[in-house]
Amino acid sequence: MHSRLAIDYGAATVRAVLVAPGGTTTLTLDGTGEMSTAAHITDGGIVTGAAAWRQAATDPDGLVVSPLRTGTGQVTAGGQQVEVVDLVAATLRQVAAEAQRVAGEPVEDVRLVVPAGWGPRRRTWMRHAARGAGLAVSRLVEAPVAAIARLDTRTAAAGLPGDGRPALVIDVGAGCEVTVVQRDPAGAEVVSTLADPDAGGDRLDAALVTTLTATELHDMPAGQRWPMLINIRTARHALSEQVAVTMPMPDGQPPMVINAGQVAEVARPVFERAGELAAQALDNADLTLDQVSGVHLIGAAAVTPGAGDMIAAKLGATPVPGQHPHMAAVLGAADATTTEAAAVEEQQLPLPPVRRLITLALPGMASLVLFASYIFFSDDYRLGYHNTTAPLADWGVPAVAATLAMICLLQAAALFAALLDHNTPTTTEQPPGRISGGITIALLGGLATATMYAITAGLYFNQPIPRLAQGIVLTVLPIAVFAAAVAVLAWRRGVTPPGGWDGFLTFPATSMIIAVAGIVAVNLWYTVAWPWYFAGWSDGIGLAGGLLIGVAAACTLVRHPGARLALTVPVGFFTVIISRTGPAPLATIWALAVACWWGVHVWGLLRTPPIRR
Repeated sequence: MHSRLAIDYGAATVRAVLVAPGGTTTLTLDGTGEMSTAAHITDGGIVTGAAAWRQAATDPDGLVVSPLRTGTGQVTAGGQQVEVVDLVAATLRQVAAEAQRVAGEPVEDVRLVVPAGWGPRRRTWMRHAARGAGLAVSRLVEAPVAAIARLDTRTAAAGLPGDGRPALVIDVGAGCEVTVVQRDPAGAEVVSTLADPDAGGDRLDAALVTTLTATELHDMPAGQRWPMLINIRTARHALSEQVAVTMPMPDGQPPMVINAGQVAEVARPVFERAGELAAQALDNADLTLDQVSGVHLIGAAAVTPGAGDMIAAKLGATPVPGQHPHMAAVLGAADATTTEAAAVEEQQLPLPPVRRLITLALPGMASLVLFASYIFFSDDYRLGYHNTTAPLADWGVPAVAATLAMICLLQAAALFAALLDHNTPTTTEQPPGRISGGITIALLGGLATATMYAITAGLYFNQPIPRLAQGIVLTVLPIAVFAAAVAVLAWRRGVTPPGGWDGFLTFPATSMIIAVAGIVAVNLWYTVAWPWYFAGWSDGIGLAGGLLIGVAAACTLVRHPGARLALTVPVGFFTVIISRTGPAPLATIWALAVACWWGVHVWGLLRTPPIRR
C-alpha cells in the first residue's frame, strides 16, 4: 500500500490527512491540525498561514484573508497584483512539503476536497493550483459525498445495517453548503445542492465584532481589523469547549470576556439561514424529511453551541453532528476509516519486504555473536589480564548483547503487529491497538532474552545468577519502561507517529555498529592476556573502545553530524576516562542513551495529533 494524501482547502482553513502503511495521520500545519488559508503579499513574495497574520500586524494592506473568496482571477494587495491561483498554490506547497516529510517520499496519490456546487471550470482551476504546488491530484472528492462515504464505512465497520435512502448534509464552515446525497452501490452522487457564503463562520465572526465593538468589521482600520478578526475566530472556537473565554483586544485595549450565550444569540440568524437552505435543498430534490436517512452536520462551525437547535427551528429536524465534524470531509476523502478499520481482511497490516527483514535481524545477529564470544572464549576470560574473575565482574558484554536484542525485537514490533493482524482475520481493532500488542511482545521478549543471558552466563561460569541478572536486566529495564509507555500511548490515545510505526521504531544503525566495536575493544583490553609483543597496544585499544562508546551514545542522542561531533567531545572524554574500570559502566552509558532515545520518542508521540476516527 502506497501513501495517499487528502486535502480540504477551504475558505478559512486547510486540513490534510496522510494515509500510510503505518496508519493515518492528521498533518501538523502551523503547529496544529489545521492552517489558515490567509496569504500576505510583499515585495519578497507570498507568506501564508500564521506567518501571514503576523505580517499583517505591520503591513495590513498586504493580507488576503480568504483567497477562495476573491474568485479565480487576480487580486490586488499590498500594492501588487497577483494571481489567486498562486496564493492557493503557496499554501498547498506547505502542505505538500509536510506530507513529504512525514511520508519520507513525495506522495503521488493526492485527493482534493471540493464543494459540491463547483462546476468543471472551478475544479480545473483548483487542479491547476495543486499542480503549481507540486501535487499530482488523482481525484477531486465532493465534501458531502466524502462525509457520507465515511459515515457509511463506519456503520459497516460497526456491523450495523446500511440505509440506502438519500442523506442531507449541512456543511457549515466559513460559509454554508447544503447537499442532498443519493447513496448508490457504486458510490454516492449529489442530487441537490445550495450554498450561501453568509450563512457560516465568516458571517458569524463579523456579527460578533459588531456586537462587541459597535463597529462593523469592514469599517475598522486595517491595523485593527485583522488582529480583531483572528482574536474573534480563536475565541469562538475555544467557546465550543468552554463556557466563557477572555479575548485580547488590539491597540492595547483592555481584554473582553465572551461567553457562549453571546455567541449563540449572534449566531441564531446565521444558523437559521442554514436551516432555510436545507429545507430548500430538500424541496429541490423533491424529498421530505421522512424520505431521508438522516440530517448530518459537518464543518468547523458545527461545534458552535446550539447550532443544531437553531437549524432545526427552520428545517423541522435537528441535524446530527458527526465525530470531529471539521475533519469529516477530509477523512472521507482519504478513505481513512477504510484503511484503519473496515475491510480488515482486505487491508491488513502489510508484512515487511525481505530486505527490511534482513535489516531487522542484524542487531539480533550481533547480539548472539557478542554473547557467544563472551561464552566460548571463556578460557581467555579466566586468564583475565586485570581480574581472574573477569566473567563475573565483566557483565558489560552480555549487557550490550541484551540491549542489542531489545533493540532488534522493538524494531520488529511492526512485524509482530502485522503477524497478529494476519492471524486474526475477524478483528476490528485499530492499527494503534495492534502495534501496542507488537511492542508489548517485543519488550517482554527483550527482558526474557536479558534474563536468559544472565542465567546462561551464571551457569556456565558457576557464578551467582542474581548478581549477573542485576547487572544485565537492570541495564535494559529503562528501555523497556519507555517502550511500554509508547505501547500505552498507542493504545489509549490512538496516535500514529509521522511516517508510520516502522520508521518510528527504527533505531540508528550507526550507533549499534560503533557500540559493538567499542565494547569489544574495551573487553579485549580488560580481559585478554595479551602477548608481550602486543603489550604496548592494549592500553590504546582500551582507550579507543571507550571513545567509541561515547561516539555511539552521541549518535543515539542526536542526528545532525555537527551536533554529534559536538556531543562526542564531552561524552567521549568521560567514557575514555571510565573505560579503565571495564566494559560494565560503558554498557550502562550506552543503554541509558538508548533509553533516552526512546524517551524522546515518547515525548514526540505525546505531541503527535491523535488519529481522527
